[in-house]
Amino acid sequence: MHFIKRAILDSILSRLKQDRVIVIMGARQTGKTTLCDNRIPESLNLPFTYISFDDPDERLRFQTSAITILESIDTPLIILDEVQKIPSLFDPLKYIVDKLKRKGGTQKIFILTGSSQLMLLKNIKETLAGRVALFNLYPFSLCEVLEAGLAPFLTNIWKGHTITKKDVGQFLVLRPEQMRLATQIRDEHQSWGGYPPVWQRKEASDKINWLKDYRKTYIERDLSDVGLVADIDTFILAQKLLCARTGQILSISEVARDASLAVNTVKRYINLLTLSFQCYLLPPYFENVGKRLIKSPKIFFPDAGLNRVTMGEITINTGAAYESWVFSELIKWKQLQPVEPALFYYRTGGGLEIDFLLAGNGTLIPIEAKVSDKASPADGRSLEAFMNEHKKSVPIGIIVYRGRELKEIRKNIWAIPDWYLFGGIPVTRERKI
Repeated sequence: MHFIKRAILDSILSRLKQDRVIVIMGARQTGKTTLCDNRIPESLNLPFTYISFDDPDERLRFQTSAITILESIDTPLIILDEVQKIPSLFDPLKYIVDKLKRKGGTQKIFILTGSSQLMLLKNIKETLAGRVALFNLYPFSLCEVLEAGLAPFLTNIWKGHTITKKDVGQFLVLRPEQMRLATQIRDEHQSWGGYPPVWQRKEASDKINWLKDYRKTYIERDLSDVGLVADIDTFILAQKLLCARTGQILSISEVARDASLAVNTVKRYINLLTLSFQCYLLPPYFENVGKRLIKSPKIFFPDAGLNRVTMGEITINTGAAYESWVFSELIKWKQLQPVEPALFYYRTGGGLEIDFLLAGNGTLIPIEAKVSDKASPADGRSLEAFMNEHKKSVPIGIIVYRGRELKEIRKNIWAIPDWYLFGGIPVTRERKI
């Protein structure tokens, strides 16, 4: 069976040189089990023991004698899947990890996975703080499904803070078939999202059916695990109203009014959606840090496939859908950087708005998302205004769009095809997904 290499794998293997406990979080069906049960053991070349706490018998077994069971496992790699389902595991695990550290010698590696931040992070903070390395496994990124083999072009820009003549030259020698393949896969990714099982299905009807089943499972299973939703129907309505606002500044009171719900109920639903990786809140950027904490965030539902089945016959605005896709690529990309940059949006009272800001090491890179296959100098006005206000910290501005030209449309403002910015250089070959 052909496996698409997950970009996060190298980062996990690197952290295992220092940390012996790794926690991999992510929504259901993003590939955590495949990564842990196949790719990591294969890369480490180690025998391993795999235990899933989706199995109620395993939960019962560990609840009565967790320390004895953990001590009896003799493989150097131990994978514990869906650990949020057994909160009682964390104290025994802490005991075992600390005991092995005191003994010295060869240390065992523990890899934990979970699909709910709400239950998982609470237990980590209380028992394993300072002992674990945390990773998020998202659905496939464009770079992963392209299987380009090289870092996305955005990585080069972030490292060098510029686009050189050599960069332009490398783009110009791309072959037409490479561009066709990249745009074809880009279109599929923007239409169907990145969940691995979706990419294993060829027919649109099969993709839709899987996504519907996935959403049903999330609502009936994950929410029942958390136990904080009394009325599923009102939650579904709120979810639709929120999803319809993807890419917009969030007004909780507006959603509460439209759903005929209390503001605190909507806040609780948003918290559930973010903690279960269904949506994300993007904070605004202000030089005054205090303002950043009190102003309204933007809300994003990043997966196009799930948005399809959530909204049904109602379609999301094309521009908002594209901005949400760009957001999803940015959060997947930034986690892989040696020092993860922060991500914001920018808006002033005067109406100047920038879709995204990457911030780190005193540098800001503004990014505008344009759902078009053409880019002109007029598209760079907001970026130019922002760059003039922040001359010392902004070396370059980016317009990410759906076209096929890499070009400077204003001084230090570049229009870059989305498939190239996030996907890198595709290798033409028969696709095996």
